[in-house]
Order: sequence, then C-alpha cells, then structure tokens
Amino acid sequence: MPYIAGRRSVKEALMGRRQVSHVYLARSAGSSESVNEIVLLADTQSIPTSRVMTDQLDQWAGEVVHQGVVARISEFRYSDMADLVKLVNGKEQALVVALDGVDDPQNFGAITRTAVGAGVDGLIIREHRAVSVTPAVVKASAGAVEYAVVVRSNINSAIDRLKSEGFWIIGTDGLAPTPIWDLDLKGRIMFVFGGEHRGLSRLVKSKCDFLAKLPMSEKIDSLNVSAVAAVIIYEAVKQRT
Repeated sequence: MPYIAGRRSVKEALMGRRQVSHVYLARSAGSSESVNEIVLLADTQSIPTSRVMTDQLDQWAGEVVHQGVVARISEFRYSDMADLVKLVNGKEQALVVALDGVDDPQNFGAITRTAVGAGVDGLIIREHRAVSVTPAVVKASAGAVEYAVVVRSNINSAIDRLKSEGFWIIGTDGLAPTPIWDLDLKGRIMFVFGGEHRGLSRLVKSKCDFLAKLPMSEKIDSLNVSAVAAVIIYEAVKQRT
C-alpha cells in the first residue's frame, strides 16, 4: 500500500472512496483542530492511529510535505472509458477534461482540484509517458483527486469514443484564432489540454472539432496549463449557469 501525506490530503482520503488502513501522526503534531478532525474521522471508521517520530514520516512521505500527518492507503482505482460513458449517459450538459501529455504532478493536481470544484464529470489522462495519480498529485490537489473519476486511455481513442457519444471536442492552442469565450460551451463538451512543453500532439489537434485560445497581452505569450484549464473550465460553467 502507498502512503499519502499532508493534513488536507489525509482528511479527504478518510472521506473519500479509497481504503485507509492506518494514520500516522508526528509526536510533535499536537492537538490542533485539523489534527483532531483527522483522528475523529479515523476513529469513526475504526482506523488505527499512531504517534511516530518525524523522521519516520519523512521517510514515508518522500519529497511531499507531510505537515505531521501520513496515511497508508490502497492504490488509486482508475475508471475506464465504459465507466465514464455510463456516468454521462443521458446527461445533456456533460463536461469532460482530457490531458494530452501533462507530466507535472503540481499541474495535474491543480487541474484535478479545479475540475472537481467545477463539477467536471471525468478526467482522461494518457496511459503512457504522462502523469498518474501519485502522492504528489494527491497533495497538489489538496485531496480532491479522491473524488475524481480518472480514466487512463489513449487520448485519440477517447476522442473517437466520446464523439460517438455526441461530444464536441475543443482543444486549446495558443495560436488558434478563436478566443474560448467566442465558442458555445454548453452541451456535451470535452476540453483537451496539451502538455507543458509540446502542447497538443498533431493527431489529437487534428481530431478536435474546434481549437481555441486564451487571448494574451503582448507582454505574456502563455500561461501555465493549470491556469489555462481553470479559466476555460469556469468559462464553461459560466455559460451553463
């Protein structure tokens, strides 16, 4: 079983779908409100808690800042395309986000938190050569990934499948002529965001029904992919409200 670290991450895991087998607290963590809340959640579910030395938490947490709290947890359960299609079946305002080669855990975590907060139905990530749900992603999402439907798939195949389900595919491209808010973002939509260094792959770009951009001033030519995703996802939320 892997370990996750951080007070918010552990709290959300205790409230989410994954099985937490043990919660470890630093002996120096004290009895703050956040720590007491974690202990109460664990006790309610009969999950054991232990006080350990900080260096032991450092070892389990690796490079993740643990804030005096680490939990041992089951592996993240990915969904498949059939699960996602079933989830959005009959939903007129379905919204899906696909990441074509995003490999930074901080970006993936931030996008996941935005997606969960905005009510996105599911996230699709590449099967290979891309980020996956790691302890760093859990931390970066502040635990929000525990509520997310995440599918690992070939992005091109995912596009074809969702097109057959009546989705419009909108890719983001800084060189596209159309600002994102000039598009109708209501209905069954999938946004595709490219990786940090290469953007959308050529084949994925060719499969998109529309390409759109965030207009930028002359002083700045681009934004971080997680910032772009946040603006675009909430533009869709705005249009649907």
